[in-house]
Amino acid sequence: MASAILRLIEQQRNGDTIDQGLVKKVVDSFVSLGLDDSDTNKACLDIYKEHFETPFIDATEKYYKQESESFLAESSVSDYLKKAEERLREEEDRVERYLNTQTRKGLISKCEHVLIREHSELMWESFQSLLDFDKDEDLQRMYALLSRIPEGLEPLRKKFEEHVKKAGLAAVSKLVGEGGANVDALDPKAYVDALLDVHKKNSETVTRSFRGEAGFVASLDKACREFVNRNAATGTSNSKSPELLAKHADLLLRKNNKMAEEGDLEGALNRVVGSYLNVPSISCHLMTSCRWYYSSTSRTRTCSRRSTPPSCRSVLFMVYPLRTRAKRA
Repeated sequence: MASAILRLIEQQRNGDTIDQGLVKKVVDSFVSLGLDDSDTNKACLDIYKEHFETPFIDATEKYYKQESESFLAESSVSDYLKKAEERLREEEDRVERYLNTQTRKGLISKCEHVLIREHSELMWESFQSLLDFDKDEDLQRMYALLSRIPEGLEPLRKKFEEHVKKAGLAAVSKLVGEGGANVDALDPKAYVDALLDVHKKNSETVTRSFRGEAGFVASLDKACREFVNRNAATGTSNSKSPELLAKHADLLLRKNNKMAEEGDLEGALNRVVGSYLNVPSISCHLMTSCRWYYSSTSRTRTCSRRSTPPSCRSVLFMVYPLRTRAKRA
């Protein structure tokens, strides 16, 4: 009886239509054989597990092992991600339709091992290509699948961190030119915009493709810290990035010093610096260094060192020349 039901289930996996009601009746009969005559609400699943569940899960492992290997031999990883996602959804549905709910844990665990764990190396290797070509849907599927197995995401986090770092370094190198030819004439606005563009693009990827998962947020933060502090424009200097940011903020505020209301100036600063305040690895370093830069050049009053990023208003008073504020007063 059990072998006949297993053949029906295999036929269904192959796309055939079967009598699911009949399968459920047979499955329930295995459960009924374990009922306690004195208490029909008390079920013992030993018979069900021995004569149906164990052979069923073994057959499932064999089926998906063969199918996944054959599918990958002829199809792309992107297509396989869709296939694995679909098969896992089908097995969840199978439990709901005609299996005992106690089977779910063992069945899904086996499917995850065969469909994901055994092919995780191939998924990890394909991750970079998906990033390079902005394959958001595939990235979402890969994240969802690999998050189901232990340590499945860690290789992705490391690759993503390196990807962001390379993107930041490449963006600055493009501005600087070959051999650093344009370092001295580097436009502060172009530099700041390049850094923020890299962060914005990859931050959207974290939110959209990786569901804002903390590990990917940390990878983004670490990568930004590295390419902001050390790139083709900064060389070995610790103050070059904050200096360029401070210059850009100062120039913008000078350009807007005819605004009638201080609130308008703060709005302008928000557009320049505000984005950095949402990037912890950048804001803490740059804001502290900006205070150092301006106090060292005697262009503003010395600001006390803070452990947390200042508000846009405090940054405005940090970079906006004292003489202009005095004149406005």
